[in-house]
Amino acid sequence: MKLMRYIVIAVFFVAPLFVNAQVTTIVTDTSKHNPIVNDTSKHAPVVVFIPPPPVPDSNIHVYQTATIKNMDQKIYDYQRYSHCTSPGFRVQVDFSQERNSINNTKSNFSLKYPSTPSYITYKQPYFRLSAGDFRTRLEAVSFLNKVKKDYPGAFLVADKIAPPPLQ
Repeated sequence: MKLMRYIVIAVFFVAPLFVNAQVTTIVTDTSKHNPIVNDTSKHAPVVVFIPPPPVPDSNIHVYQTATIKNMDQKIYDYQRYSHCTSPGFRVQVDFSQERNSINNTKSNFSLKYPSTPSYITYKQPYFRLSAGDFRTRLEAVSFLNKVKKDYPGAFLVADKIAPPPLQ
């Protein structure tokens, strides 16, 4: 087994030395079954091994200016937001099995907080009123503390939000 290993190692180290050598080709004539040797040189046949390509450098460094980084980030954000949803947070104000109750709560909420969008969703068996489009939990908790005064049952939920426009 060790002898085979040494032969293989020797072939891989010696073979690149013969890359430019001419090779004798042997072609079999099918009608006579006699090998025909096309000798292109006076040397004995040589088997040529092509070494594998070098391994690419895995330490690739990209240097770019701040302008390009900002542009890349804006393109990434636009592509992520182009589907009209983004991961974020909302404050769930109320939930009920009756649609009229939720519609009344939404109209009261819109009067108290006109600048905050509110949404009614239905997940069986409840209608849910959630408000706001907050990117971070900190923004959502800040708004939740304001809303808790008027709606003590309000709580924070992770949801898909409508993204704000790009600036």
